[in-house]
Amino acid sequence: MNLQQSIFRFIVVLLLPGSGIIFFMLACLFNRILKETENIENTYQEYIKGNDHIHYVEDIDFQGEINTVPLGDSLILGTRQQRRLFLVQLLKKDYSRYIKVLQKAVNNEDSETSHYAGVALIEIKKQFEKLIYSADEEYKKNSSNMPAIRKNIDTIKKYINSGLPDKIEKKEFAISLSYLLEKYLEKDQARKQYFIDKIKLDLDLENYDYAKEYCEKFCHYFPNEQEAYFMLLKFFYSTHNLKSLKKVSDFIKNKQFNLSKRNKQMLDYWERFVEGAV
Repeated sequence: MNLQQSIFRFIVVLLLPGSGIIFFMLACLFNRILKETENIENTYQEYIKGNDHIHYVEDIDFQGEINTVPLGDSLILGTRQQRRLFLVQLLKKDYSRYIKVLQKAVNNEDSETSHYAGVALIEIKKQFEKLIYSADEEYKKNSSNMPAIRKNIDTIKKYINSGLPDKIEKKEFAISLSYLLEKYLEKDQARKQYFIDKIKLDLDLENYDYAKEYCEKFCHYFPNEQEAYFMLLKFFYSTHNLKSLKKVSDFIKNKQFNLSKRNKQMLDYWERFVEGAV
């Protein structure tokens, strides 16, 4: 059973404590109902359609709703039962993409929708903790194994970006992630995104010596990548080194990079910043 199915079953039991538990007990005991379909969602909807005491909402196209209607609106504008069923359907998809929506749903006026969203967030956080623990144990067994380091990096990065950790926990994981990125980049310098992640983390942690070191390494290993020089700009901006900021800005213009729209806007901003500070 995969992670998303586990969370789905957990939420269904909360939504329908009696019939939900009976359904999954029978499914496990006879191992027959679930074999008839690979989609647990369809199986459960067929089950509740056949029970008169459960009100089934026929007129909701969940797939269409999730794909076309803003998720926040779906949890605000629908009826109470639509919101609850929509929440279950949402959790069947890539749950990590909808953490912000669940956090918004916690403040929903419907106490049950709020409760289910809160429980779902707690369960997702627990699942993240298990993934982090598993990745860390794998790394500890062989700290020089590159796939293990990468798995640890990507798991922690996903957790930090999820919005689940509080400020203190986020800083603790940021320190660990910066260390793991350093270990990885010592052996493999081919991952551009890892340089970007490392520099951003060190700037946020105010580890300016490390940030400078990895800016220089980034420019060395990727001399023709505009992102390397924009991270250098970010470093000089963060450390209030206006003279060096101007030099790098001029270098980028003379290099004649095919700048992305975002980088053009950033370069214009930093040039105005330098001019206003002089």
